[in-house]
Amino acid sequence: MSFEEIKEKEERYSTGVYPKRDIVIKKGKGAYLWDINGKKYVDCVGGHGSANVGHCNPYVASAVKEQLETLTSCTEI
Repeated sequence: MSFEEIKEKEERYSTGVYPKRDIVIKKGKGAYLWDINGKKYVDCVGGHGSANVGHCNPYVASAVKEQLETLTSCTEI
């Protein structure tokens, strides 16, 4: 998708609670993010997970994959 298409979808489906930036993040690795144009950023506003273990941590990804292949969820009923 183009930048314009992504921004249009974001405007259509987001709640509008947070102000939007004129960038679209495509991927992350460790403490870094890349936009759709390949520009690299340091993620200074990452959430708890990415701040603690980094984006796309291979150990975490492997553990999540293993769990999803075993059991996705289990309710208390």
